[in-house]
Amino acid sequence: MTVLKESKIKSNNTSTDPTDNRVFVSDKPESEMTPREKALSRLRKFTPEGRKLGRIKQQETQLLDKQLQKNFKRNAKAFQKVLKDMPEMSSIDVMRMCIHLALAEDDYEAAGRWAKELAEYEKPKLQRIERINKDATKDLSDEELHQALLAEGLADNVHILKTSSK
Repeated sequence: MTVLKESKIKSNNTSTDPTDNRVFVSDKPESEMTPREKALSRLRKFTPEGRKLGRIKQQETQLLDKQLQKNFKRNAKAFQKVLKDMPEMSSIDVMRMCIHLALAEDDYEAAGRWAKELAEYEKPKLQRIERINKDATKDLSDEELHQALLAEGLADNVHILKTSSK
């Protein structure tokens, strides 16, 4: 058998005044109320007028949703018709078209930006320099490394001190 605990809201805190539409009324000032009591003091009783307003708002929202659905379907069908009428173009063709439109409007900055983007696709090697640095000195001994530096002209003819292993 389940035993119900006593409610935290005492019977003297519930409003009996018919003009007061709050569910919970506290004797404390608001500054001394706990967050739970503040939340309870904001609760309002259900009234017939409030229920009517709620129903009206719900119906308005439902009508608006139906209109949005109809508009979406109508716009989607129109968009499909436009796509069927358009010629099939690749992304490079679109870039070229944007360059021509920008030049027709004397917008040379936009035409230059589009030309730079288009050049990446048409001639990718011209736009960037690919450098590969290899480190071939990992496996060289100190003497071989010194000889390589001398051959490149990067080091003076200085003798390498050999460390003796003990």
